[in-house]
Amino acid sequence: MDNAIGAQILATFSSIIRSSRVPETPAGATDDVPASVLAVLTVLAENGELRLGSLATGLGLDTSVISRTVAVAVDRGLVARRRDPRDGRACLLSLTRRGRRCLTDRCNRRLRLLAAVMDEWEPGSAEALLAGLNRLRDGLAAARTASVGGSPGALAHPASATA
Repeated sequence: MDNAIGAQILATFSSIIRSSRVPETPAGATDDVPASVLAVLTVLAENGELRLGSLATGLGLDTSVISRTVAVAVDRGLVARRRDPRDGRACLLSLTRRGRRCLTDRCNRRLRLLAAVMDEWEPGSAEALLAGLNRLRDGLAAARTASVGGSPGALAHPASATA
């Protein structure tokens, strides 16, 4: 692949992500949740209860970065933290009902936006886009696994996150 095309793909992804965040919170709403917290909620929703290290791995970030984000999520009542019964020094993180509701609300708002934008697309275009994105996601996951020596099925694909 040409590096110029790769740069355009990355720029387009960044633009899509920024654009999808704009209408997330209706005017006057009090549930403004940072994108980093939404990413944490998404990985927990996809994988269930996780240790902090597994959560960090799933997001491709350092544990120290995730620990600050998790603290915000816990303070807002979106994530629960409990001692790991197998290792009392570690904690397990899980979504609370409020966290699941927050994630569902955000997802529904984004789905409505996406449906409105793609309503005029030609039949089959959305499916073709999805197939291409899945192929890219799987290729990136395989390359990441190969570069860090991890196991490919350890966590669900964070790329499918709603954040």
